[in-house]
Amino acid sequence: MDYTEESDRIVVRLDPGDEVLASLETLRDDAGLEQGFLMGIGAVDEVVLGHYDVSEQEYNEERFTGQYEVTSFLGNIGPDKIHTHIQLGDENFESLGGHCSEAVVSGTFEIVVFPGETSLTHQLDERTGLDVFDL
Repeated sequence: MDYTEESDRIVVRLDPGDEVLASLETLRDDAGLEQGFLMGIGAVDEVVLGHYDVSEQEYNEERFTGQYEVTSFLGNIGPDKIHTHIQLGDENFESLGGHCSEAVVSGTFEIVVFPGETSLTHQLDERTGLDVFDL
């Protein structure tokens, strides 16, 4: 992973074999990043997607392997959690996506992080079972 800090953003490049969320945790620690939002594109060959069932209050996860283009990667970084969603396209131009709990870079992965001022700590929302922003 390489990154550069600009006045209002951090530009990140991940390399083959880098695990995306682990790299974002390293970035959070190394750059002293406390909160922010992010977006990115790239390519992965392994990803764990989740779908949250609100009525059951649980994530259903599935691991996918193959050559995928990352058409959209969005999320937020807080001091206690990194929350991301990903949209992928395969070699047949079909897409899949969901909550991203793991992704391994196959080619490159380019992310822009926009640090913010509002603390993005989380608290449990008992109605949904989700950790939501404690605003």
